Amino acid sequence: MEKSLLVPHSIHWRPEFERLLQTVKGSGRHGQLVDVRDSLRHAIGTNRPLVMLCPHADDGAITAACLLHEYAVRRGLPVIEVLVFTGERNVAAPWLNDQKKMSVRESEFRLECSVLGAEAVCWDLDAYRTPGYQPSPADIDKIVEWFTQRRPGALILPPATDAHLAHRMTRALAAIGLVGAHLADTLVLTGWTPWGPLPRPNAYFSYDADAERTKEWAIHCHASQVLLTDYTRYCSHLGRAYSALTREWSEGHKLSDRTSRTDERFVGVELFQIESYNPAQTESNTTDPIQIALCLLSGQFTLTSAPAPVTA
Repeated sequence: MEKSLLVPHSIHWRPEFERLLQTVKGSGRHGQLVDVRDSLRHAIGTNRPLVMLCPHADDGAITAACLLHEYAVRRGLPVIEVLVFTGERNVAAPWLNDQKKMSVRESEFRLECSVLGAEAVCWDLDAYRTPGYQPSPADIDKIVEWFTQRRPGALILPPATDAHLAHRMTRALAAIGLVGAHLADTLVLTGWTPWGPLPRPNAYFSYDADAERTKEWAIHCHASQVLLTDYTRYCSHLGRAYSALTREWSEGHKLSDRTSRTDERFVGVELFQIESYNPAQTESNTTDPIQIALCLLSGQFTLTSAPAPVTA
């Protein structure tokens, strides 16, 4: 190991300090956020849609409504929202039975997709009713076949650090779909959720007041959830805060899309993390299924600490 320059000069030096400093080395440069449009330009096409996997019906609106609407309506490109877990939980309507509650949430999801211009897909997985959201063999086949047929050009997922188990399982199911369909060229984006802030955001999507109103409308499609939590106000405040912070994270760069529009027109920002295979991160931490998937898709089959496959 290279000897630290601090050793001859620090009277309080201890060997353990070197290990602590090593945790930062190789972790990447000072964060600079890029406009996510630049990365999406070469990822999405008529046959390679932008896909958002929504663990729950309202996750697309909360996380990426402005981005989804921009590409579906303003740019006329294929955008798909997938409702991964269709169910009756968290519908505060005791006068409805479970089937009706499920119908309410699915209807809210389809209404949101209509507002944003996205295609609505409901997977209706068995995993919704199993402990830990563990998928059935039929679920796995359904997911791999769907990824093989639809071939996402870009994919938006919840964070690996998300507090909600259904969100973390959605990320794992996405990794299975990518590996099963051999989609090494799919651009993977992690989107912000209220239950799992992005650990290292590196991309932003800036939006104007008109787009913000569209996001509010999309969120209000989910009446059963807005009655419980005012996500409209929450997302408005957060988007505006991120708009201010992104200017600092981008080291003063303007938040424009290289047209005549200026920074002043943008009122908010949706944050994303563009995922790429990081050997150091994957070898030291196998808790992120997307990093493992990117490793496998890159042809690197040297995961020393990857969990052993489950056998029947």
